Amino acid sequence: MRRRIIFTIVTTVFITALLIAIPLLGYSNYGIRQKARAFAAAEAQYDAQLVDYRIKARLPVDKESLGPYLERQRLTVVTFPTGQTLTFGSQPQTSSEEGVGQSGGVRVVVTEPIDSIVSLAAVASKISGIIIFALLIGFLIAIRRSRILTTVLVDLAEDAARIGSGDLRPARRYGMADLDQVADSLDASSVRVAELLRAERGLVADVTHQLRTPLTAIELQLDEVIDAANRSDYASARLGVNAAREQIDRLRDVISDLLIAARQSEIGEAETDLSFVLSQLEAEWRPLFARVDRSIEVSAPAVTVRGGDGPLRQIVATLFDNALVHGKGTVSVRVRDTAGLVVVEISDEGYGITPDLAKSMFERNISGGGSSGLGLSVARALIENLGGRLELVNTRPTTFALFLIQRDQDAKDLESGNHTVVEVSEGGVESSASAASTVSGNTQRR
Repeated sequence: MRRRIIFTIVTTVFITALLIAIPLLGYSNYGIRQKARAFAAAEAQYDAQLVDYRIKARLPVDKESLGPYLERQRLTVVTFPTGQTLTFGSQPQTSSEEGVGQSGGVRVVVTEPIDSIVSLAAVASKISGIIIFALLIGFLIAIRRSRILTTVLVDLAEDAARIGSGDLRPARRYGMADLDQVADSLDASSVRVAELLRAERGLVADVTHQLRTPLTAIELQLDEVIDAANRSDYASARLGVNAAREQIDRLRDVISDLLIAARQSEIGEAETDLSFVLSQLEAEWRPLFARVDRSIEVSAPAVTVRGGDGPLRQIVATLFDNALVHGKGTVSVRVRDTAGLVVVEISDEGYGITPDLAKSMFERNISGGGSSGLGLSVARALIENLGGRLELVNTRPTTFALFLIQRDQDAKDLESGNHTVVEVSEGGVESSASAASTVSGNTQRR
């Protein structure tokens, strides 16, 4: 990791330095040439004025007399008004620029080497030195930053391992936004782990509590079977075996309900066609109601709600089963949309629920018919995990209501709590309240 960080930083510095140095070298070359050209033109003009002055002053203008003035490390060509030319110096071997000067008919051309002004090689050498210096600084910074980052990453890895082992202390902070964001994610994970641990402990407690009674009953039934068999009372033994089988079936239902409650944390943010789910459930449950000369009616417009297909099926199936076992007459399912909140009402024509039972309808272990007492409790936990509510809105006739979030433009308002739901009491609907608050009323399993 450290090598990768160092290599990345040094490479970045090098590429950045090249991107700066190449244009800088080009502009330096252009500036040097411009300065050499201006210098050559100034020298040529000065030489032309010098030669013109000597001509007018009738001074010698031959090569020997002009040599001390014009013989330099450059090429100077003097053209007299008569057309005669004199050449001083030699053509430069390196890159050069020309300058022209005229005075009184005298024309002078000076070819000036660029190196006489500023050495381009020296400029390139200095730029190279700057690049090397930048690379050195970048390398030192890379070493320091990589050491810090490596230490921080090791600490984050230790925090992650610590959280995974069950130590849920908050992760350390480092004053760096990105790394602190990782630490925030670790803290969120620790909260999630804590929730999972609590759910696991709750599941263990539920299993311990719910399995103790059925297992004890099975044990007693088996003891009776053994006693009856010892007495050769096979009729009583057969009855004991049948009773034990019933307890085993009850135990199987308890385990199934507990597993459903344990999986509720896996429910995601899926979307489900509610009318499709209700129509399928109607087809599945109609034969069961027909066996006891009862019917089921579903009226549901096309609407999409938040929640997975499986959890919604389990919730509605629990209410259908509740109505089948404890209710009477036709079971009616009505769906309506209230300010973007989908309300599914499921009612039957039975004798209703007593006020005492209604107060504890959704508590665990509360049952009006000898079942595990977890069905409605699990159903409420499932729907709350989807952001909705399950309420008993009327006791006579018994009417349950599912409050689901519709996935449309109003969903943002719904999720922020800006919508209304029904507040109920023992007698039925009384008023409306914010969905962010708990819907009051009689809640528990029949």
